[in-house]
Amino acid sequence: MTDELKRNEPERRAEEFELSPERDGASSAYPPPSPSPSPAPQAQDPPVLGDLTTAPPLLEGVPEPSEPVRRHKPLLARALNAIGIPTHPGVDWVLDWVQILLIAGLLAWATMTYGVVRMQVPTGSMEPTIMRGDSFFVDKFTYLVGLQKPEPGDIIVFWHTEGGRMCRNKIQLGPWKWEWGELRPCRERYVKRLIAVGPATVTIKQGKIYLNGQLMTDPAFRRDYVCSNADPRDPSLRTNECTWEVPPGKMFVLGDNTRNSSDSRYWGFADLKDFIGEPFFRVWPPGRIGPMNGYFGSPR
Repeated sequence: MTDELKRNEPERRAEEFELSPERDGASSAYPPPSPSPSPAPQAQDPPVLGDLTTAPPLLEGVPEPSEPVRRHKPLLARALNAIGIPTHPGVDWVLDWVQILLIAGLLAWATMTYGVVRMQVPTGSMEPTIMRGDSFFVDKFTYLVGLQKPEPGDIIVFWHTEGGRMCRNKIQLGPWKWEWGELRPCRERYVKRLIAVGPATVTIKQGKIYLNGQLMTDPAFRRDYVCSNADPRDPSLRTNECTWEVPPGKMFVLGDNTRNSSDSRYWGFADLKDFIGEPFFRVWPPGRIGPMNGYFGSPR
């Protein structure tokens, strides 16, 4: 073993020389500093559960909780409270719905009175333009504010007082109907074609309409008009003609199906003040839904 140490002695000394600090000019009297030990982690107190004495701080940017929103009382409830009648939340809820229904009813009344009304035709006096059972909306607003005026050839809706029938004021909503007031001659909505607004002279001759002596060639007048149901079916065989002088403030109206129409030939003129409006959109039957009476480019 001594011989083996002797043989390895040069190698051992070479290694010590390479590892010696004196080789780099460092003093061997000062050993290299040992690394300082890392500080031991300090123990943290465990979180205390159930401590409600102090509230946790709010995160930045998170809004503080707001107070619950108070529901405003409806107008009817506030009106009752103003006169000394108290209301609780249940009554307020009912009054809120009553208020909504009243507003909806007022809007419906205003629309039907001054804007648009729906009408259904029960007769065939305007066939084939308007068939029996057709339903449409009537434009009242544009005539009420003066944007339009009824012109000859237009289909119009007006009030007509029917002789021999007596009625009371009434409101009808579907199958429900309410009547009040005294009996008076019935007023019904009629739909006819306006031929003339007075003063004017209207003449029917061989199925044609003449207004103030001039033949009316507008497509709206391309019908077979007769003076009475006794006239021959063939217009060329009709030798008679009939003329009416329309006074100011009056309207002369006819049905397109003059052989089956009660109109100015029989009961006289309609008052211009009884004009309601003009049909503009058919809603029934489904196969004929669309604009009508010249509205939106439709034929008259």
